[in-house]
Amino acid sequence: MTDWFPLALCVDVPSGTAAPARLRGAEIALWRGPDGQIHAWEDRCPHRGMRLSFGFVRDGNLACLYHGWQFGADAACRHIPAHPELRVPGTIRATAYKVEERAGMVWVSLDGDADAAELPDQSGFGARSLLVQVPVDVVRARLELPEKGWIWRDGALVAVHESEAGLTMLHLAAGNLADRNEIARRAKTLRDSLEARYERVCA
Repeated sequence: MTDWFPLALCVDVPSGTAAPARLRGAEIALWRGPDGQIHAWEDRCPHRGMRLSFGFVRDGNLACLYHGWQFGADAACRHIPAHPELRVPGTIRATAYKVEERAGMVWVSLDGDADAAELPDQSGFGARSLLVQVPVDVVRARLELPEKGWIWRDGALVAVHESEAGLTMLHLAAGNLADRNEIARRAKTLRDSLEARYERVCA
C-alpha cells in the first residue's frame, strides 16, 4: 500500500489561500504561498490549537486566525503580533507533512520516508473531488484499484483516500485539458453508482 494519499485537486488550493482536508480522521491544513509552493500541516496551531486552515496567508507565511501567529514555509513560527520584538524560539513550529503535486492532485504522506517515485509521473488536470458515503475498502474493490491506490483509466486518473471511517474522497483528473469537464461529469456518475450499489448491498 502506498504511503501517499491524494487530498485535493491542485486548483482547489489557489495561491495565497488555505483549505482543510481530512486523512483517516486526521485534520490537515493545505495552503499555498504567493510563490506557488504547496504545504501540508497538521491543522492545529501550536499556540492554542486553532485550525490553521481558518487562517490566512500574509507575506509568504500562514497566519493563525486566533492570535495571528505567523508560520513560515518551513513551519517555524516567524512572528507573534502580541510580542513584535520577540525573537521567536525555533522550537515553536507547526507539524509539517510531506506533500507533492502530481497529475493535477495534491498528494500528502504522513510518513517522512515516503518515496515520491510512487506517485503518478504523467501530467494531469484536476477535474473533480467528491465525498462518497462508502467505506474506502469497498470503493477500492469496486473500482479495482491496484495496491498503490490510484490508476489511469479511460483518460482519467482515478484516486481515493479515506477521509474518516466509512467515508471516502474520490478524486479524478483528466489527462487532457479538453476532457476535464467530461471527466468531472463522470466523477459524479461514478459517485452516485458507488453509493447506490452500497445501499443495495447493505439493505
